[in-house]
Amino acid sequence: MYLRNLVFYILVLTLVGGCELLKPTERVLNPARAPQVAELNSVAIAKFTGKDGELFRQELQARLLSENGKQGIFRIVTSAKKADGVFSGQVLDSSISYQTYSKEVEDCERKSLFGACKEGTQKKITVQCVDRKANFKVIVSVTKRKTGEVIYSSPFTGTDSDTYCNNSSTSPIADSAMLLKARAKVLDEIRKDVAPYYTGGELLLFRPDKWAN
Repeated sequence: MYLRNLVFYILVLTLVGGCELLKPTERVLNPARAPQVAELNSVAIAKFTGKDGELFRQELQARLLSENGKQGIFRIVTSAKKADGVFSGQVLDSSISYQTYSKEVEDCERKSLFGACKEGTQKKITVQCVDRKANFKVIVSVTKRKTGEVIYSSPFTGTDSDTYCNNSSTSPIADSAMLLKARAKVLDEIRKDVAPYYTGGELLLFRPDKWAN
């Protein structure tokens, strides 16, 4: 028992003395980047034109509803006549671009599925690959219902990428999943514009001798 405790004690001293450990960062509440929108109490999510516009409208509404009552997120109403402000916009691009190419890679006959190569079986083969990029661009506007004034209008762009070759052990990511990620990045930026948001709170690696920093 004494020996086991001693070993544990030495291990702890080693970790504290020389290894990188995890240090929590401070969680900070940041003001909305568009305070004129954050001041609204109730909003309606109106039409978004363009390809996947209705899908994006639903996702934007769901994103704002998911934090309803927190950090100044709005009360969502279904009728624009009952709202303080109305979100609307236009999707400019929702597409996948492709670039195909071939490259030479090393291959061999393996002893098992993920095992080492059998001696003398190494060879170079040509594989076909495709780089895909999801592109999503949208203009989002907010109109004050009582005055008809456009108090906010901003373009947003979100992207996601993937590379797949015909010797890959996994299936390629679906186009719809890539576009979903691209739209999610846009929603994250809109979220920061229209209401207060938190940053920090992550666990970061640090050197013990730099704890005070």
